[in-house]
Amino acid sequence: MKPTICTTKQCRAGVPSPRCAAVAAIVFAALALASGALAQDQQDAAAISTEEGAGESDAGPSIGSDSDAESTAEPQAEDTLEAEAEGPVDEASSTGSPEELAGDVEPIEENRAEDDWGEFDDWEEEDGGNSGGKPGGSAWDFHIGGFVEGLIAPRVVRSSASANELVANEARFRLNLDATHQIVSARFRGDVFADAVERRIWFDIRDASIFVRGGSWFSMRFGRQVLTWGTGDFLFLNDLFPKDFNSFFIGRADEYLKAPSNSVQTTFMIKKVGLDLIWTPIFEPDRFINGQRLSFFNPLVGEIIGDRSPITPIEPLFPEQRLRNGTVHGRLYGTAGAVELAAYGYVGYWMQPNALALTDPADPNSIVGLTYARLAVYGASLRTPLFGGLFNVEAAFYDSFKDRAGTTPATPNSQFRGLVGYERELFPKFQMGLQYYLEYTLKHDELTSSSFWPQYEQHEFRHLITLRLNQLLVMDKLELSLFVFFSPDELDTYIRPRITYKVVEPLAIVIGANLMFGRDDYTFFGQLQENTNVYARLRYSF
Repeated sequence: MKPTICTTKQCRAGVPSPRCAAVAAIVFAALALASGALAQDQQDAAAISTEEGAGESDAGPSIGSDSDAESTAEPQAEDTLEAEAEGPVDEASSTGSPEELAGDVEPIEENRAEDDWGEFDDWEEEDGGNSGGKPGGSAWDFHIGGFVEGLIAPRVVRSSASANELVANEARFRLNLDATHQIVSARFRGDVFADAVERRIWFDIRDASIFVRGGSWFSMRFGRQVLTWGTGDFLFLNDLFPKDFNSFFIGRADEYLKAPSNSVQTTFMIKKVGLDLIWTPIFEPDRFINGQRLSFFNPLVGEIIGDRSPITPIEPLFPEQRLRNGTVHGRLYGTAGAVELAAYGYVGYWMQPNALALTDPADPNSIVGLTYARLAVYGASLRTPLFGGLFNVEAAFYDSFKDRAGTTPATPNSQFRGLVGYERELFPKFQMGLQYYLEYTLKHDELTSSSFWPQYEQHEFRHLITLRLNQLLVMDKLELSLFVFFSPDELDTYIRPRITYKVVEPLAIVIGANLMFGRDDYTFFGQLQENTNVYARLRYSF
C-alpha cells in the first residue's frame, strides 16, 4: 500500500502542524504507558508463577526470578535518567555534605558508569526520585520538600557603569513536589523570590514534568525540566542547554547556573548502549548578562555598560516561535569496560545573541539589534579511571553554517572546542581537579579583515586553565572550596573561593566571593571586573 502524507491546510508539504505533533506525542506517550503496564503485568505474573512452583509464601520472595532482576534494574535506569536533570535532595533528613544543604554540592565521584555529567550533578535540580518512594511499588508515593534561602552580595569595587552597589539581595522559597508510581512519576520544582536589586517578585518554575517508562528499554520525560550532559566542570562544549550566567556570577547556588526549558526527552536503552533524544519546540536561549544587574563590555559603544546606560537592558531579536525553529539534541552513549564513551549532536541556534541584525550587511550603522545565529554542533567525549583518579577528554565542532567562509561580520565564525581534564582525591577528603580548554576560531584572518571591530575580536586560539580544590573538615560539617579560571593568552582570571558550614542538619550557611580580573576590559572575565563581589547565603531545608 502506498504511504499517505498529510497534506491538509495545517500540514502543507507534509510538514506536521503543532496539532499533529501534539497528537503524535500523546499517542507515543500512551503507547509507552501501555507497553510499561504490559511489561509490569507480565513480570508480576511470572513472579507469582515462580513463587507457586517453588512452594513459597508471600513472606519469602522468590530468589533469582526474572521479576526480581527487572525490578532491580528498572529503578536504576530511572535513577540514572533523573540524575541527568536533578541533584541532591533538599530535606532536613538528608545526611549529605554541607554543600548538599546549601545547593553547592561538589562530591567526590565514585560510580558514574552511565552518567556523562557527573561533575555537574552537584548543582542540578534537587532530586525527588530518592525521596519519592520506590518506583516498583504498587501504589502512589508522594513527597513534599523545599527550602527557604536568603542571599546578599555587595560589590567590593567601584563601578562606573552600574548604580546599584549590590549584585544580589533576595529572599527565596523553593517548593519540591514528587509523585511516583510503577511506570509514571511527576515532579514539580518552583521558586518564588523577592529581588530587591530589580525591585520585583519573580516566579521561576524550574521543573514541571512527567516521566513515563515503557519497560526497561524506553522512557520519556516531557514538560519543563533542567537538562544537562557533558564531562566538563563549569565548562560546556556539547551541552547546548540553557544557562543562567547572571546567577553564576552573583553567588546563587550552583544549581541555578542551569536554566530550565520546555522539552521532550526520550531515552532508549539496549544493554550497555543508550540513546537520548531531546526536542525543545520553542528555542530557549541562555539567560545572558544584559547590563541590568551585571555590567559588561559592549563593542557597539566601545566601553563597559551597566544599568546607567540608556541602551540597557539589551533585548535581542528572537527567532519566530515556530516548530522549525526549535532545537534538537542527541546523545549516543555506552561503556567499554571502565571507559565511558559518548557522541553528541545539536541543531538549533547559538545560545548567546552574538549575531547582528542589519538592514545593510556592509554598514555597521544599520544595526537593528542583536540576534541568534543558526548553529549545528557535533562532538564526542571519553572518561576513564587513570592513576587513581578520573581522566576525561571532550571535543566539539561548532558549525556556524550560515557563514562557513567567515566573511560575514554579522555572524560568528565556526569553532573547534576541546577539553582535557583530570581529577583525583589527593588525600582523604581533599579533592583536586585540573582542566585545559581550547577554543580555535576557524577563518580567523577573514574574521578580522571583515569585522566591524577587529580590535575586540578574541584570539584565534583561546586557552583556559581551571583548578578546583575541595576540602571537608570538622566531621564533614565544614567544606572549603576554591575554583580558579585563568586564560594565559587573554591574561584574565576568575576566582571563586567558598566556605560552607552545616550549622545543624537542615541549616547551612555559605560565604564566598566572585573575583574577576583582566588586563583588557573587553576579554571574557576582564569585562566583568566591576562586578567583583562577596556574598553570604543562609538556607533552611525541609
